[in-house]
Amino acid sequence: MSGTVFITNMNPDHDYTSAAKYGAIRPITSGNYAIFKTSRLIDEAVQALLESDEEDYLLVSGSSVVAAICMAVWLTMHKKANILLHDRRQTQYVSRTLHRGSIQLNIEKARDKLTNLKEGM
Repeated sequence: MSGTVFITNMNPDHDYTSAAKYGAIRPITSGNYAIFKTSRLIDEAVQALLESDEEDYLLVSGSSVVAAICMAVWLTMHKKANILLHDRRQTQYVSRTLHRGSIQLNIEKARDKLTNLKEGM
């Protein structure tokens, strides 16, 4: 085991044991988080993720707003995100990788397609 698993919002009632095989567990936020304090959340996410490495993992847990901001910070800092998602059927976390470049390419293709459709009208 090497690396770190950064948890977007750690819930003390949730079992993260199966995620530990990917690295040391480290929360970015925990418990009930004041989601309307977005500036504070961005600051906390940046401070926590400054110590992240591209090969570390981001475990999506808790509030979707917290997860979205953490993912935005992560993909701004790194070219890819190794994310951990809980699979209820397998009762464990599974890894998926998102690449910033692939996302950007998909956006460009979608914009080109939309432009071509508008020009064809």
